Amino acid sequence: MRASFTFSFMFIFLLALPLGAQASTLGQTAIEAYIDSLEPVRQLGERLQSEGKQSFLEREITPRNGELFDPHTRGVKALQRESADDYSELGRIVRQYGFTSAESWALTGDRVVLAYGAIKAEAESPEILQLAQQMQGMGPQMLQLVPPEMRQQMEQAVSIARTLAQVPAADKRSVRPYTAQLDRVFSQP
Repeated sequence: MRASFTFSFMFIFLLALPLGAQASTLGQTAIEAYIDSLEPVRQLGERLQSEGKQSFLEREITPRNGELFDPHTRGVKALQRESADDYSELGRIVRQYGFTSAESWALTGDRVVLAYGAIKAEAESPEILQLAQQMQGMGPQMLQLVPPEMRQQMEQAVSIARTLAQVPAADKRSVRPYTAQLDRVFSQP
């Protein structure tokens, strides 16, 4: 799984999950509701982009060094803080699919996306997960050896790899039957 695919996907859908908050099983109903909600959420994202609001979301959802990769949750928080009307619109959309709030949608979406990303990484790019293991013992001083123009991209890639490596096996098992459907959804322009 290429980092550019991950970033472009996340920016399109705006809005992953602090892994410590994953107490319950990711169920079929929640996964299907999330998938069903993606088209109207994509339309909201396209409207935000046409209104020039995409840059603040991109800035907010991009992980910084040492932070988890959780773009859905970050995006919802950014919308709530920066654009109350759009935050309300997102909440209205996702409640139609059975979510109690934009935040509950983001938590589910993050789990689905991270499990999907981990499944794809294991199948297509296991070196991403190996990178996460290799980087565990390296301190921030190692990143100082990377040229400054590449440092931010490297930090983001490492953050994503670490997050994917930590996805619970139960979430991957729950999402695996939906991989082909998610492939189709995420490959849409």
